[in-house]
Order: sequence, then C-alpha cells, then structure tokens
Amino acid sequence: MHRLFAKLFLIMMLIMFVAPRSASAMPEIFPFNELRSGMTGKAYTVVDGSGKIENFDVSIVGLTDEGKGSKRMIIAQTSGEVIRRTGGILQGMSGSPVYIDGKLVGALAATLKEMDPYTVFITPIESMLELWTLPDPKAQVNYFKIAKAEEETQPEVEDKSVPVEEEVVPEEDSEVEEADAFYFNGFDSSGANFLQRELGLKKLQAAPKSLERGLDLNATLDPGSALGVALIYGDFSLGATGTVTAVDGKKILAFGHSFMHSGNVNYFMTDASVIGSVSGVNGNGVKLAGIGNIIGRINQDRDSGIAGILGTFPAVVPITVTIKDNALDKSETYNATIAYNENLIPKLGAAIAYTALSKMADTTAESTVEVDFNIKTNVVADGELVRKNMFYNATDVGQVAILELMQALNLVCSNTKEESNIFGVDVNISFDTERRTASIVSVTPDKKSVKPGETVNLTVELQPYRKPTETVIMPYTVPLTARQGNLSLEIHGGALVPVNQAMANAGIVTADSNKSYEDKIKDFLKTNKNNQLVIEVVTTNEPRTEKQIRKEIAQAKRAQALLKKEGKSSKKTNSKVDTNYIIDNVMRTTLSVEKV
Repeated sequence: MHRLFAKLFLIMMLIMFVAPRSASAMPEIFPFNELRSGMTGKAYTVVDGSGKIENFDVSIVGLTDEGKGSKRMIIAQTSGEVIRRTGGILQGMSGSPVYIDGKLVGALAATLKEMDPYTVFITPIESMLELWTLPDPKAQVNYFKIAKAEEETQPEVEDKSVPVEEEVVPEEDSEVEEADAFYFNGFDSSGANFLQRELGLKKLQAAPKSLERGLDLNATLDPGSALGVALIYGDFSLGATGTVTAVDGKKILAFGHSFMHSGNVNYFMTDASVIGSVSGVNGNGVKLAGIGNIIGRINQDRDSGIAGILGTFPAVVPITVTIKDNALDKSETYNATIAYNENLIPKLGAAIAYTALSKMADTTAESTVEVDFNIKTNVVADGELVRKNMFYNATDVGQVAILELMQALNLVCSNTKEESNIFGVDVNISFDTERRTASIVSVTPDKKSVKPGETVNLTVELQPYRKPTETVIMPYTVPLTARQGNLSLEIHGGALVPVNQAMANAGIVTADSNKSYEDKIKDFLKTNKNNQLVIEVVTTNEPRTEKQIRKEIAQAKRAQALLKKEGKSSKKTNSKVDTNYIIDNVMRTTLSVEKV
C-alpha cells in the first residue's frame, strides 16, 4: 500500500555498506518449567562506549506463574564486576539475554522500582518466541532488492494465529518497573512536553545523537547488542534503546517487554551507540545510548517483547517543515521521516511542525503565524490536500497553529474503506512577533432594496489592532429563493462560529453526522479561514410547509427569467474574502427584498 514512498525514501537515504558477517542462529533454550531456585547463569549486554558485550552473574530466586492468561516471569538476583560498576540494572538493559549452561533462559525486563536495583524480572524465552509466529499483515517489500532487480525475497514469517498473553499492567504504586524509557533528539522542551502529553508517555528524556545516521543494508546483530526502535528518524527522532535477546538469521527478539504494546507494527529498527552509563539514586540508573543506522523493521510490539527482521524496511511518511521569520527575513528547513502508523502520524506530524516553529521563534510571546501545508495523498482526486490559514495567540501560538494539520492528518488516516497512502507532508510556516487581528467597525451595503438574484456590494470597514482603518468591498448575491421582506446578513471572521452552526452544535438544528469520508474531506477544505471575512444569511428555525417550498421554487424561476430578460447573470458571488488579519468579531446588516 505504501510502497512508492518507502522506495523513494530508501533511494534518498545515505546508504552505508559494512562487511557482512555470519548470521547468528538460535541456541538451545532452557524451558521455564525446568528452572529452579538457586540456578546460576550469565546475562549479556553493552554498558559503555567500547561497544563490547560484557556479562554479569544471574542467580534464579523464583518463578511467577498465575495460570492461564497471566504473564510468567522469572525473578533473579544479579551480581558481578559489571553490575558493581553500573550500580545495578540500568534503563537500556531490557532484553539482555540470560543463559544457564549455554541455554537461553529469557530476557531482562524489569526491576523493583526504587527498592532493589540488583533484583530483576526475566521474561521467559518461550513467551518471546511466539512473536516470530504471529501474522504480519503490515509486512513491506524489501525495496532495495527491487531496485537492484534481485529475485530473493524477505524471510518468511509463518502466518498462523497464536494466542497472545494479555498485558499485565502494574498499578501506579507497583514496585515493578520496566527498565527502558523513550528517548528523543531534535525536540526542544516544548516539543518534548507536547509529545509526552499527546502520546501519554510516562518517561521521556533527551538522548545523544549518533554520529552514524543512515541506512545499513548488511547489518548483523548478536545477543547482547544494543538495539534501537524508532517512530521518527531524521532532524527529529523519537524511540527507545534496549538490548537484543535472540537472533535467528534475519529475525531478532529484544527488550523482554513491549515498546508501545501496539501488536503488529511498522517501526524503524536501528542499531544503537552506547555512550556510557550513569548510576542513579535508588536504582534509577540509565545506559546512555542513541539510535544509529536504520537496519530493519520492527514488526511485533507485544507484552513479552519486540520482534523484527533485518534488511527489510518500514513504510514511511517523509515530512518537511520550513519556518520563516518575517521580521528577521531568515528561514530554516527541517526534514524527518515518520514510520507509517495511522494512529501516530497525526500526533507525530503535528509535534514535528510545532517543535520546528518553537525552535525557530525561540519565544512564547504573542505571535501571528501563517500555516500552509500540503499532504500528498491518494484520498483526494488531484493527489494533494492543501490548506492555508492564519493564527494568533498571546502566548504559545504554535499550540493553536498545528491543530488543523493534526486534524487533516487524522482525517486522511480515518478512511474506513482502505488504508490511505500518504506520500509526503510539506509544511510552510511564517511568523511575525506581532498581533495581526482586526475588528469589523461597520458594514454598509451600496443599496438597501434588492431583488432575488441581484448582487449588492457591502463595504466592510476594519479596525486593525493599533493601525489605521481599512475597507474591504464584498459583493453578495441575494439568493433566488429569498423571501420578500427583511434579509438579515451576518458578517464575521472565519474563526468565529456563525449563528446557524452554533444552533446545530447545540442540537437546535440537526447536524448531518452520517457524511461519507469523501464529503468530510471536502467539508474540511471548505472550512472558513481565520483571516477571512464571511457573509452568512441568518435563518430562523421555523419549519417550512410544502406550500411555502413550492412558492419559493416558483419565485426562483420568476427571478431567473427576469435576470435573463435583463441580460444579467444569476451566478453566485464568493461570500468569503481573504484579509491580512484575523477577524475577531461579528456584525449584521439588513437588506429589504422586493417581491418578484
């Protein structure tokens, strides 16, 4: 479904080749039901910038198995020179493989929160192996092989249904804590707060940016190697790092717990560079690491861990955000790529645009911004969903300015018929550190008495904030069905909800909630802009009788014939006019409609 833009992404990426090594194979496993208290083994992980996989001692304390549907875990004590050096188990060690007598037991997954950094919970390898048997409907073709015209295919993933254990969610005061956090790069504090709020992340922290960023087509991994999983890649990145548990050819298992617990997924698999480790208070130590080259695709994100395939790559959505400071006449362009996930694209796209503006503006003072975005997608006939609008806020205008982008992406991703293609998103934002609002002072029609189908020019006087008044001429065509008598018009800013819509929202008028997907897209594109002057007819809620409807139709026909006789057109004029300001109030005027 998303093959074109995934292919384009890979072609554009900097390709890095490394000397191939022999792929690892699965070792013999140590069954959960054969484990006993007192058994000892070794765990393997990377803890410093050398990249060397080191080991430490593990002693089995006990097992937890509460029956069908529960999560089986192994409780163990850790020790040894590596553990003394790190001050206990660190964030980032999740997935570290544990062996007893050369047999794979499972993966480090959690610690006792703020109590004992040396006691760990291990996810049994049997639970993790199930991830390799789960269906992968989001699987993508290896586009590099297509580009090279090779015939070999990606590794097969057996497509059969296997029951997945339900997630055991710890209570807020639980002692057990999974040993990893989300890491970001490129986002400032405002952007990080936005991500944390929108994605509901509990732990989010800055990470060093790896010097090696690109695509490694020949990467190999070993149990104990550092591994990254990312949602965003480029000038902005968001993901987590952990440890590889097992490798079988091109298939990998890691983490020993979920990343976002999202089931079958489409995420970037990356290598990771460990910088070092920091021992924390009460066991809150962390292994400092950053995501590196893209080396594959994570395809399963389950309670027992994550799984992926080396050398295959996720479908992606490239996003480019250009920010221009009008006052200083300077601009900056940011590029990032989002792993295709319909639930996350709207939030991640908005977070990138918001952060780009926040970094460029470097202020929370009042600002006015113009946002112009283009979503290249197959959900509209011409392949582009384009929208431009203006926003003002006395404090953080970015929070307001990116809402329509998020709304548009949500709309594109909510197609109930099929998964939508998004080939790219281009966002252009210009800003001024001033208030560009205006109020309507007066509305004066060039004639008060009109006929149905006739055009009247309305002179709208605007009072911009702390600037001289300006006038705007708005032509308005009287509806052919306008009744004899007074016709009340409401002139307002596009950001303001007209009376008719307010009544619909309040339930006074029944709103159409059964619109098709296509109509919802059209309605979004027709939505009034904040910097527009809009003319609306103020209607009543009185029901019309069949006799009244027939009378209106007859009147429309007479008015149409009269206009034709006079050589005039009954074509409607545009009832919206763009201005350089956000219009912040409403004003009415009344026309007298003559009998036809």
